[in-house]
Amino acid sequence: MHDFSLVGIDIGTSAVKVLLWRSDGSCRSAYRGAKESYVQRHGSDVPEQDPRKLWGIVTECIQQVLKGCDAHSVAGVGLAGHSPSLVAVDCNGDPIGNIITWMDPRPVMAEDCRKIHNGPSFEATAKWIDKQLKNADESEIHKGSVRVLQPKDYVGLRLTGEMCIDSSAASCMKWYSGDTGDITLSDPAAKLFPRVADPWEAMGEITQEAADLTGLPPGIPVAAGSIDAFVEALGAGVIDPGLICDSTGTSTCVSLVAPDECSLLSVKHVIPGAKLVVAPISYSGGCLAWAMSILFPEVYSSQLDWSGTVAQALQHSKPGASRLVFLPYLVGKRNPVAIPTATGAFLGLRPENTSYHMIRAVLEGCTYAMCRSMEAWKDSINATEIRAVGSGARHNGWLKMKADVLNLPVASMKVKEGTALGAVILAGVAAEVFTNIKEAVQAVVSVNTVFMPESIRDDGYRYGYEEFCRAESALEDFWNSSEAVRLR
Repeated sequence: MHDFSLVGIDIGTSAVKVLLWRSDGSCRSAYRGAKESYVQRHGSDVPEQDPRKLWGIVTECIQQVLKGCDAHSVAGVGLAGHSPSLVAVDCNGDPIGNIITWMDPRPVMAEDCRKIHNGPSFEATAKWIDKQLKNADESEIHKGSVRVLQPKDYVGLRLTGEMCIDSSAASCMKWYSGDTGDITLSDPAAKLFPRVADPWEAMGEITQEAADLTGLPPGIPVAAGSIDAFVEALGAGVIDPGLICDSTGTSTCVSLVAPDECSLLSVKHVIPGAKLVVAPISYSGGCLAWAMSILFPEVYSSQLDWSGTVAQALQHSKPGASRLVFLPYLVGKRNPVAIPTATGAFLGLRPENTSYHMIRAVLEGCTYAMCRSMEAWKDSINATEIRAVGSGARHNGWLKMKADVLNLPVASMKVKEGTALGAVILAGVAAEVFTNIKEAVQAVVSVNTVFMPESIRDDGYRYGYEEFCRAESALEDFWNSSEAVRLR
């Protein structure tokens, strides 16, 4: 096959992105806000996601990216999405309710999960859904025909008529057996999960019905894919030890290939035979979006790209943000110790602080949270470079800040949509247009700019990080108090 194209679908927390990659190296993408699929439910602080609306958004994005192109050149499709978000479906694949997202505190705050799962998990969410269905006396749950799917797996179901969970996502569960490659049945909620498939494996083929809706060719394979952060590491070319992926969208995930005999907790990577160490860090891009909506509402509401305003904020402030500290835990803290009841905070506000100082403090706080999580790795890895992808990689000043704070080169990738690009790679392997993952990465992934670390006289970042750590320690008692639990 000489001329071909591949489609990667990224079901993000805040946006749906579809990327069309051509064999000549060119790309085109379609983007829609995922908020169009969110619905507020009474009694929940966090909205749920309507799977039917989500599928409609995905369909429109696929149609848009294929418009004016030779759709018959598409050889395969790959999937990725936010997790451990889950939706229950019946035996016909029809949703029984909405998607419960990873941001929803209800599953981990349930009585039977509070002391076991300190952060979002498949087990907690599956147990919560199982209980809700049983309380609602859903007949399907008693027949044993209900399954729970990740958002990208639901899209895969709509595309192929098949249900599965990928092995990389499944490896996050204590219910998963690495020996058999299956999810064990030690808990009734474990029975809700479908069969397990590898991320690079075809979960099925595009049905005629899906082809009529999307414009994709019928019969082409759909790679099972995986959790967005895992796939994004692949899209950044992180397939060997030493490279670190910084995937910053609504949240940040820092990940690296586990070296041999690594003692750090790891999951199955989305490539054969490798393990991935992952540190999810809430809620970086979400914090920036929140700050922009409050401090620069006109820019926030009228522009998709805020990089100009962010660059101005960094230009008109100095490292250390004039001693202003921001804790980026608007939806809880996930690493290095999970505290679901943690909240965001500005500390050190003074009359002379400006909106520019506050934007810088938000960026620094997110970077310090990243630094604190990575400190647990320093004795186990030999890091050489950070690869930055996601919407956060569009802010060059933020990347330079990360290079200085983390004391590592930070590379901005040519294609910032790392998750969708990683899904493209998996699609190419499933479609057998690439012989293996390494060949696919060499063909698809490339670096754009590298930001080198440099020492700064009277280092404001060093002081800022010390203050950040002190602020975290000071608020831990409040976050863990019964009053904080009640507020959440």
